Amino acid sequence: MFLKLRRALLVYIRENLGIYTLVVSFFLVGIIAGALLLRFLGEGQLTELKSTLTFFFESLKSENLTALHPVALLRASFRKNILFLLIIWLLGLVWFGFPLILLCLTFKGFALGFTAAFLVRLVALKGIIFCLAALLPHNLILIPAYIAAVTTATAFSLLKFNDRLAKKQIDRSHYYRRYCYFMFMTLVVILAGGLVEAYITPVFMQLSVSII
Repeated sequence: MFLKLRRALLVYIRENLGIYTLVVSFFLVGIIAGALLLRFLGEGQLTELKSTLTFFFESLKSENLTALHPVALLRASFRKNILFLLIIWLLGLVWFGFPLILLCLTFKGFALGFTAAFLVRLVALKGIIFCLAALLPHNLILIPAYIAAVTTATAFSLLKFNDRLAKKQIDRSHYYRRYCYFMFMTLVVILAGGLVEAYITPVFMQLSVSII
């Protein structure tokens, strides 16, 4: 079964390689834009952000940060990730959805790029270590899931767009079933990423703070 699933996945990626390339490009543009935004922040804003980060580090060291309690983190992660996937799924069902889908992923990349650049710039080497601990574990799972979901939704939306341009009524029920099945599988992966974000990432964060 695993081999069949792997083969089907490789075929799917090969068939949608162009869209995957486009999606990854938009995600990278978002990361770069988020990192560049830091250059345009005023000194007062940077000082305020650094003070907030210092307080966050101190709270981590004292293990007195209620926001990092696993249950609270798990709820927040599930809420934001399920909402994101739901929006992507709904946009994929309409012919005009694909630009908005790409925009949503760009914002995800923007937030990630800004966070990483902020940590590295304000606390230098410590920021790199903490950035790896705070962002890498769960994003190793979540980012591929985001890209897969966005690619699938973009491809389905483009099918509807092409049908509209051709003014044809084509039965897409087979594609719709595949689309929903793939999104469900992506949801399972995203839930796994949420578990990592809630129970594993905080451990790495506290370890990193103790050594920096």
